[in-house]
Amino acid sequence: VYPLLRGREVGRWRSTPDSFIIVSQHPKERTGYELKWMEMHVPKTLAYFNRFKGKLLGRSGYKKYLDGEPFYSIYNVSENTFAPYKVVWKEQSSEFECAVVSSVDDKIIVPDHKLMLVPFQDDVEAHYVCSLLNSSAPRFVVQAYTISTQQSTHILENIKIPKYDPENEAHKDLSRLSKQCHKKVNAGISVIDLEEQIDELAAELWGLSKEELKDIKDSLEEMR
Repeated sequence: VYPLLRGREVGRWRSTPDSFIIVSQHPKERTGYELKWMEMHVPKTLAYFNRFKGKLLGRSGYKKYLDGEPFYSIYNVSENTFAPYKVVWKEQSSEFECAVVSSVDDKIIVPDHKLMLVPFQDDVEAHYVCSLLNSSAPRFVVQAYTISTQQSTHILENIKIPKYDPENEAHKDLSRLSKQCHKKVNAGISVIDLEEQIDELAAELWGLSKEELKDIKDSLEEMR
């Protein structure tokens, strides 16, 4: 049983999972455990699933991607699903907003299929990437070329994120600022000042002048 994170529970610098999901499969197999394994090792779980067998078989994702596999299989579960840290954003959203998610009570948070994710083994690198993606320039790019129903992982093919360098002070500052933003947003505190710092560092990293950054922010506001 894992905490389940859904799209409506994700915003910029925040994620608030309030549901749970039973993941009945090994991440490397991509399909549910064999029926015989379930009968032998977790018979009560199988009995629970059997109560909903008709509905589970009727899922559109099951029919399209998992037909013939155990009826409790879940689409699009992999090792990345269980990465200790993930940067996530909604596939369908009027704005491009990212957050770093990890775990709740030592249980890895599982994003649902409507959330895009980038897996990380290290929280510092995850927050560095989240900081850059939440800065004004990438948000402007995404707003300019995507539609609200298709903000998929192709975004990272169009926005160049330099590899995290632990010796680079700007990289470390961006990671630190993301962590501060997450803490403040979770506490209901404004992060406008921190986001200004992130924008300046990100602009410097991408070689944008102050005038160009201002134009981007003005355009982003107009697009809203």
